[in-house]
Amino acid sequence: MNDLLSSPPLRALIVDDDLDSVILLTTLLEMHGVDVTSAFCADQAMQKLRSQPDILIADLAMPHIDGYELIRQIRTLPPEQGGQIPAIAVSAWVAIEAQNKAVSAGFHTFITKPYQLTELLETVSQLTDWRPLESGVTA
Repeated sequence: MNDLLSSPPLRALIVDDDLDSVILLTTLLEMHGVDVTSAFCADQAMQKLRSQPDILIADLAMPHIDGYELIRQIRTLPPEQGGQIPAIAVSAWVAIEAQNKAVSAGFHTFITKPYQLTELLETVSQLTDWRPLESGVTA
């Protein structure tokens, strides 16, 4: 039996206060076999982290608690509560300072919005050893 068919799907937690961004990212990932959960603020994300997703994809610019503070809070958790989850920061900000600040705060890497499908899938794959399902969609 093919291991890809018998293995559970990758579980991603998307955190973004913009509904359109959540819908887009969810659609892109689900087309490739990812099980997506979304949160629209840091408080929701901390609650949903309890379900032990395999990867976190979080926007940096959110009201109240931004993505930088969210990842700082996550990194204080023990590993079994998600403290070491692979994490991707996303933002429309392209400045290198924002990227460096995201990595310094605890994200593994940074992706610029709008999403490039190939970059997104490759980054998720690199951080999780996951391989996307073929959907017939190209970037």
